[in-house]
Amino acid sequence: MKTLKRSLAVLTAGIMGAGLFGTSVYAKDNGLSQRNTYFSTQTINQPKAAIDLARINKRELIVKIIKSEKFNPASYGLVSVTEPNILKEEGIQVFAVPAQRDYETVLAKVQKDTAVDYAEPNYLAQKTAVSGNPNDRLYSQQWALKKIHWTKNLGNPAAGQKPVIVAVLDTGVDADHPDLKGKVLKGKDFVNHFKTADDTVGHGTEVSGIIAAAVDNKRGISGINNNVRILPVRVGGKVSFPSSSIVAGLHYAIDHGAKVINMSFGGGEPSQAQYDAVLEAVSKGITLVAASGNEHPVYGVSYPAAYPQVISVGATRYNDVIAPFSSRGPQLDLTAPGTEIMTTKRNGTYGSKDVSGTSFSAPMVSGVASLLLSKYPSLKPQQIEYMLEKSAFTPDRYKNAAGLSDFYGYGRVEAANALQVKMPSTAGDAADRPSKAKVVSLGKSYTDRFNLPFDGDMFKFKLAKDRNVRIEVSAVKGMDPVIAVNRMDKNGRLTYEKIQDKNGIGKGEVWSAKLKSGTSYITVYEANNHWSTKSYTMKLK
Repeated sequence: MKTLKRSLAVLTAGIMGAGLFGTSVYAKDNGLSQRNTYFSTQTINQPKAAIDLARINKRELIVKIIKSEKFNPASYGLVSVTEPNILKEEGIQVFAVPAQRDYETVLAKVQKDTAVDYAEPNYLAQKTAVSGNPNDRLYSQQWALKKIHWTKNLGNPAAGQKPVIVAVLDTGVDADHPDLKGKVLKGKDFVNHFKTADDTVGHGTEVSGIIAAAVDNKRGISGINNNVRILPVRVGGKVSFPSSSIVAGLHYAIDHGAKVINMSFGGGEPSQAQYDAVLEAVSKGITLVAASGNEHPVYGVSYPAAYPQVISVGATRYNDVIAPFSSRGPQLDLTAPGTEIMTTKRNGTYGSKDVSGTSFSAPMVSGVASLLLSKYPSLKPQQIEYMLEKSAFTPDRYKNAAGLSDFYGYGRVEAANALQVKMPSTAGDAADRPSKAKVVSLGKSYTDRFNLPFDGDMFKFKLAKDRNVRIEVSAVKGMDPVIAVNRMDKNGRLTYEKIQDKNGIGKGEVWSAKLKSGTSYITVYEANNHWSTKSYTMKLK
């Protein structure tokens, strides 16, 4: 089973239907759980290396209490921290570990408490912006919009369409900026808990201008979509973004009508609390976009971009070469312009100085996602992701037989082409839920495809008696197939017998074990929620 984790910091500024299922397997050895919603192999395991307290917000722990259980923080010397009510509603509490106590020892003990679902450090993430100017200065003021083939007509969707709400989880937004005025909702501050999400740093205003600056108003710049409303959610300040604030911000965006959530920040460590919020957002039809990070070649794709359900975005330069700082890896989905981006700044100003980084590539994709929703309001997250990826442009130097790469993902986002993409045929595709699973038999082979992001193919078979079973899934270029074998418990939930994800990208997988008599289910899915036009073969022996 694949575990995405890093011990050091990364400092960086199937069609969904009611039948999709999710199951949980709780690993009490580390206090964290693994979610299979939307066929993800993401396991939220914290690094085993020593914890760097400088990367943890005020020596704090995020603790989720099991419903109906009683947790006694005083027994561990924990000090309660005032957290937003929205976290309490999720059963999440935040505690500080006093300086006189060893942080790692307390964390380990809390994780083993029978009343605790999971406990994890309240890690700090940072903005995915790069300071300083790149060497190549051959940029026009808004070269990025021309590069992705954006036009004024695209940016001004037909009259009468309901504005798309894009939540910007960031440092807040300058709602009085003349190019954003009237387009910014009230929002929420989860840092200082003020009534409004004002931007005292500037990063969130820069991100928001790329998405939503007024088009054709005889001033400033053009944003990608004139038909949006920015929901500002302040989750960080000048330096860092506590995980607890990020989680609160995600739930706030979910509860306040967001259809797209932009996250231009990242960190090296995964978080169960974040991942649960990501899964909830996607299950409610929200598209999530995040910056891949600026730590190449030291680190790969950062979190939250590395979660399979989040569209991860790397940065390109004016000549479509991947930016040297842009984090990359198998979790990368797309790229977008990300160097010297002209945008809105605090106090009614504009500029491109210090506006480089994957922080500014992510809102390019969020903006185009909002254009898709302006034209097709009923689109689901996996449909939006497919349209963005299918239409993306890949320079010859990055092309390969798989159609995606660790460097470039599926390609650099294209605004005009994205609106023209048609969904692939799913005729004959195995369903993604038990009630409509494809019935299969021992000794036969079956062919299917990963048609869309989040596509899981479910097969059903029955054994008359206990016996050894072998399942083989063939290799597909660029894909990382996973085999999960499940049985149904008395409550109608699928429980794992075993998950096989050992061989990695471009290789097949084999599952073998002795199974009990009765009905079992096989689910084949792609580890990173990627899709392919190529088929795989599943053999059941």
